[in-house]
Amino acid sequence: MHIYAMSDIHGCLDAFKASLFTVDLDAEDSKLVLLGDYCDRGPDSLGVFELVMDLQKRYGDRVVALRGNHEEMFLEYIDEVNDPNFTQAWILADGNLATAKSFLDAEAFKHVKHLLRLREFEEAYAFTVERIKAEHADIIAWVRKLPYFYESPFGQVFVHAGVDEEAGEDWKLGTAVESLTMMLPDYVGREFYLDVIAGHINTEVVSGIAGYRGIWHDGASHYYIDGNVMKNGEVAVLSYDSETGKYSGQGLE
Repeated sequence: MHIYAMSDIHGCLDAFKASLFTVDLDAEDSKLVLLGDYCDRGPDSLGVFELVMDLQKRYGDRVVALRGNHEEMFLEYIDEVNDPNFTQAWILADGNLATAKSFLDAEAFKHVKHLLRLREFEEAYAFTVERIKAEHADIIAWVRKLPYFYESPFGQVFVHAGVDEEAGEDWKLGTAVESLTMMLPDYVGREFYLDVIAGHINTEVVSGIAGYRGIWHDGASHYYIDGNVMKNGEVAVLSYDSETGKYSGQGLE
């Protein structure tokens, strides 16, 4: 089997499409694992969601889509609309209203901006969520069903942020749900009985190498694949060949 993995697309549809050209999903022995954070920050969260859903319709279980902390935030964004205390959190979380803009047509987004100029924040938030729920219920339902991790037959776990390695072989029981999408790279340089492939923290930060933008292996059991698409304009692609047991991708050559 040939496994490809990407993470932290963050609404950057064009960069995602460019990376998909390096992935051969027509081969029956191929699989694409996406590690979450499809939305927010970039200009087309809706387009990324729709493309991932389309890939799953076309290729079935050859495409695995996991959830990241921004999918958790998206659901919170939808579900907390009746809580007036969440209005400010919504405005802060959706930087420059990029996610709202991608889901709304031009007229609806113009109305949201008008409400915000009038400082009618709760009304703007409620209107945005109402439109998303009315026009994109299929996406909301899809996000709610996204799994938190994928364990391959080759001694690997793919996850957005990480697993509780202190739990050993009981990591599925021992890892808190929020850790799967939010934990920091606490186990860098330590051996685990599985290879852990994660995103969430960009590789410049986790490697400590200024300007680093590729995939980073810690020399032990961890591969980090978030190359910071917002800064570098590319979605990194990790490749794994089960016949050779070798990983490849930008930064690993």
